[in-house]
Amino acid sequence: MSKHVAIVTGGGQGIGLGIARALAEAGFQVAPADIDPDRARSAAEDLKSRGAEAIPLTLDVTDVASWSRAVAEVVDRFGRLDVLVNNAGISPRGTAESTDEALWDRTMAINLKGPWLGIKTAMPWLRQTRGAIINIGSTRATRPRRGMVAYGASKAGLLGLTRQVAVDGLDDGVTCTMVAPGWVDTPGERIIQAAHGRPEFPEGTRNLITIEEVGAAVVYLVSPPGRRVNGDIVYVDSGLHASDNAETVHLPPQDARGYT
Repeated sequence: MSKHVAIVTGGGQGIGLGIARALAEAGFQVAPADIDPDRARSAAEDLKSRGAEAIPLTLDVTDVASWSRAVAEVVDRFGRLDVLVNNAGISPRGTAESTDEALWDRTMAINLKGPWLGIKTAMPWLRQTRGAIINIGSTRATRPRRGMVAYGASKAGLLGLTRQVAVDGLDDGVTCTMVAPGWVDTPGERIIQAAHGRPEFPEGTRNLITIEEVGAAVVYLVSPPGRRVNGDIVYVDSGLHASDNAETVHLPPQDARGYT
């Protein structure tokens, strides 16, 4: 029997790479996909060095032709597709008034249209394997924060897409679930925090989520018992969704300065 196969978008670094590694360690053949071909190749080599079978994919998630090429390459190589992880995303800041149309459109294209295109393209193959879709969302899908209008709206939309696809996939055995990580130390997050006056991030921050923990959540959700979770959001955020206050969850009381 062939090993199961997974595509992980945004798999070249950060959370995506953590997910790709976790799936590889769980026995999956993995295709890390990234818009940057060098990052995709580096991720694939990283997985191979750990004993996994992997191929890099250059993928622009906003482009349907790019998706068609990527899925075809995976199926041609491995003969099947069992898991699609829609992880690629951006996290811009801005209110409804300060966000310009170009940034809004770009955020929706990457964070919401991209997963839809991936699901649309991969579904015929996932239907054959009764596969799983994992969308990487955010606590902000259900707990808005000031100054994140495009990001919050895109992740709320992604949760709606997750639930809709879960219902539509019931008869075919295709599940669709969202993982909502909390504050994760990634290269992208360090850039964002530095731009907003916290160049020392993550120094002094507590309850950080690791990329390994997000990966472990994905591995659980694609496991036999995890497949019973469907159409729902799984928070991996140290309780941020419950407290709705990043300061109480992530910053020491004596250093609670807020964050953007």
